Amino acid sequence: MINPLKTVEINTFIFRHPKVPRNLENFQIAQISDVHLGRWVKPRHMRQIVEFVNFQEPQLVALTGDYVGYSSRDILPCVETLSGLRHPTYAVLGNHDHWTSTEQSVNAFRELKIPVLSNESVPFSYGQGMIDLVGVDDHVTKKSDIEAAFGNVGGENFCLTLNHVPSIAPQLAVRGADLILSGHTHGFQFNIPGVTHRIARKFGTEFYAGAYRIDNSYLYINRGLGSASWPWRIRAMPELSFFRLEYGEIPRLELAETKYLNIKHRE
Repeated sequence: MINPLKTVEINTFIFRHPKVPRNLENFQIAQISDVHLGRWVKPRHMRQIVEFVNFQEPQLVALTGDYVGYSSRDILPCVETLSGLRHPTYAVLGNHDHWTSTEQSVNAFRELKIPVLSNESVPFSYGQGMIDLVGVDDHVTKKSDIEAAFGNVGGENFCLTLNHVPSIAPQLAVRGADLILSGHTHGFQFNIPGVTHRIARKFGTEFYAGAYRIDNSYLYINRGLGSASWPWRIRAMPELSFFRLEYGEIPRLELAETKYLNIKHRE
């Protein structure tokens, strides 16, 4: 696959957890990660992604970092496209967003009314239910502050945590994160059984793509939509992920459906 955004894998999961309030059952979260707008991913491609997400009518959209590649010129066009999302949307920044321009990234999101959570939490209400929504800033650029992020989280409510770099997930789980949504790795952009996992371990992480249980919490690593350095992907397709919350006595994340979205490259 030469163009990283030719076909997108759409994965829908059911997440069961004892802290999911009964009046939030079937609450749906959409996750968009690692757009890397620039050389290979263009606004016209992202408009199709936004249109698809809007059609699914999620109750919350989670943006988990790396919106551009290496040019600050791409920040505003990317955020302008994402501002077309019609449902409540929250973002955290990734390493590429800080490398290009922290200030421009934050200002673009602020101007277009998308909150950026930087080591902080907010209560998120829907109907009669409420969850704690935590955003942890990027760990690669040493912007993360876990203590500050969870400073106002008491542990009584279900806690959804957005965080770009998955390697710190065990620390987030200890602080009370029930479902952690991350990106960053792109699934290493290739998935060769018996090989990719060993390479990931050499890079010092067990976490590189998909779902991982950490005690009573779950981490999900979205493979992202774009690519910063090279376009090729092998068995690690670009991904959109959706999570439907349900009450369950035992924490469990299970795949409910996989389908595919073909991206048109001429409009």
